[in-house]
Order: sequence, then structure tokens, then C-alpha cells
Amino acid sequence: MKTAFFIESNMSDYGTEGMRLTKEKGYHAHFVARDPSEYEKFSPNPVSIADAHSVVDTYDLVKLMHFFTDHVPDAVIAFDDYRLVQAAVIAERLGLPHAPVDGLLNCHFKDRSRNLTKGIGRSVAAARVPLDEPADRSPLGYPCVVKPVDDSGSTGVRVCLSDVEYRAALCTIAAHPVNLRGYRCARYALVEEFIEGPEFTAELIWDDRTDGWRFLGFTKKLMAELPFRVELGAMFPYHFGSAEEDAGIARVVVDWLTAVGHRWGAAHVEFKLVDGVPALIEINPRLGGDQIRELMRLTIGHDAIDLYTRLYLGLPPGESAGGARGGYATSLYLTPRRTGLITSVTPPSGLPAGIVRSTFASEPVQINGVVDNGDRLGHAIAWADGFDSSLGIAEEYLSRVEVKYA
Repeated sequence: MKTAFFIESNMSDYGTEGMRLTKEKGYHAHFVARDPSEYEKFSPNPVSIADAHSVVDTYDLVKLMHFFTDHVPDAVIAFDDYRLVQAAVIAERLGLPHAPVDGLLNCHFKDRSRNLTKGIGRSVAAARVPLDEPADRSPLGYPCVVKPVDDSGSTGVRVCLSDVEYRAALCTIAAHPVNLRGYRCARYALVEEFIEGPEFTAELIWDDRTDGWRFLGFTKKLMAELPFRVELGAMFPYHFGSAEEDAGIARVVVDWLTAVGHRWGAAHVEFKLVDGVPALIEINPRLGGDQIRELMRLTIGHDAIDLYTRLYLGLPPGESAGGARGGYATSLYLTPRRTGLITSVTPPSGLPAGIVRSTFASEPVQINGVVDNGDRLGHAIAWADGFDSSLGIAEEYLSRVEVKYA
């Protein structure tokens, strides 16, 4: 029987679901993890889903190469931001489907993406700053955005309006050299021009049949108040106006991907509009996280994880997953109203019309502020015929969730 090897999983459980879908297609699923205990709170745990699992330091490419000298995989798949390059290197060595390593690196390091996409769409000024020898003021003036050059999940991202805020943002990044996934970040920050306005994403999957990107749709992101860039939710699908306008923006997104050399797997591209011209925020060479996959399944019927795994297994894309409702879907996060120890989060009994599902924290949570995507208490997914109606349903439901503090 053929075997697909999965190198870790992201925190959205995509790896677990990817293994389940792969097993449905008759493959064995082998899970490779640096520390399986990292997934103990997953339900289901990817270790329990896999037919076999191995413990390997997945940040150490040499050890991974040594591990694969004893195995003959039919596919090597990664969903996690920090293991995409390793999976691609292994797959390339074994002659298996993979994304080009250079393209993944150009996306992973945000300063490289900025340099390579200059002149495409609305260029965004940016400067790389060493954390070990930081200047006292922003090289771009204010307001500006400060972010780690190679982290994700909005960690360490802050909009700064003064020298004091700028220095504090750099100190915060420097004080956390290792992120929550055990990844050691580069000792640089990226300082960018701040672009006003709402943020959007484009979701794309590679299509082997056309040897090009297949556009799945736009998402409107819901963001917390400044200075931190915490994502509060997403709405799908989003349309900017006419089909021609949507197509024009999609073409710019593909031009960005071409410029950085990313041409396989998936792409989750964040951007804003300036006078109708797309301005790149960042390119993520992976599927959109959080609940974007579920929003797409509800509305357009395509399962992004199934499309992604089929691509790496060398299978045709397949048809729509079925059950598509059309309309619009919103995922909305619940965030704490103040700091302190939250002892319980209790939703209303039963799900009202329009709420597809909800999930909330089941254990006490110490909240020190809403500064990144880890400071969220749960979420609800709503569906409606109207775009704004789906958001209204989610907002009304979350307003009735009871949050108790110690």
C-alpha cells in the first residue's frame, strides 16, 4: 500500500484532516513530529489518526534526510509554515511532487517578498532592521508596521505611531527569539509603510492540469483595533464589484506569486487596496488558516485540504465536495473585554438559525491583552444569503456568550 508522510501539522488541525482524507483514498498515513506531546490537546490527535508515527527533529534537515533514507514515501506533505521548506527539500530529493524551495524561502522571509514584488500593484515601502543593533526611530517615519521577518499568526506585529512605540515593538520581537512552535526566528524585524483600509486575502491552489494557479476566492478579514494586528474573523466570498474588477485584482496576485517564484501547493495572499490598486501585505505559501477552509466548503463546496492533498498525491482535483449552500459565511472570534484570569466561557444553549457551529475555550485562560491570534477565546461560524447578514448573525450570537473572570 502507498504511504504518504506528513511532516507536522499546523494549529488549525489541517494535518489531521489531511491524513484522514488521504487514508480515505487508500493510502497509509505516517505522521512525523518533533514532539508529539505538542498535539495532546488536538481532537482528534494526529498521532491517533496516523497509521504510524515517528519522532524526528523536523527543524533539523539533516536528521530528516537521515530518517527518509530508511523509508520510501509516495508523498511528503506539510501544512505548517515552518516545515514547508523541509518537506519540499525531501520531496525534491526523492523525485516527488513539491513546491520549488526558492519560492518557499522567498515567501517565508518577508523582506525577500517585498524586494521581489516591487513595482507590481501598489508598492509598499519597507526596510529590514537588525534586532541586535536597532535604531532609535523608524527608517520610514510614522505610522509604520513592525513585524518579525519570518514569523506568522500576527505574532509581534504592531502599528507604531512614535519612537517610543517603535522601540517597544522591536524589544518585544527581540525578547521572543523562539516562537510557540519552537521555531527560532531570524534576528531581524521588517519595518513597513502602514496602509490604511480593510484587509483582504486571495485563496489559490495549484492546478496541474493547466500548470497554473486556480483562484478559489477572496476573503475579507476582520481585524482588531490598532496597534496590534489580531485577526478577529473572515468573510467569504468577497467581491470587489464587477467580475472584471475581481479578475484584475486576481491577476496582480498571480503576478506577485510569479515574482517570488512560488508555483505549487497553495497560496494565501494578504493585501489591501489603495485607490483600487492591490498593495501586498504578505504571501503565505500555504492554505488559509483558521476557518477559511470551512467557509469555502459551506459556500462554494470546495474542500481546500482535499485539493491540496490530491495535488501532492498526484491525483486529479476531483469534484466539489458537495453540500455547497452558496451565499456567504463568516467566522468570528470572541476576544476578552479586559485582562485577567478567565475561569469559564459559556455560550447560549443550542445553536440559533444561521449559526453553523461554535467552539470556545474549555479551560481557564490568563489574558494579558489582545496582542496576537493566540489571545482569542473561541469562535462561531455563521451562514446567510447576504454578506452583511452572515456577520450580523455571528456578532449577535457572540454577544450572548458569558465570560467569567476570577
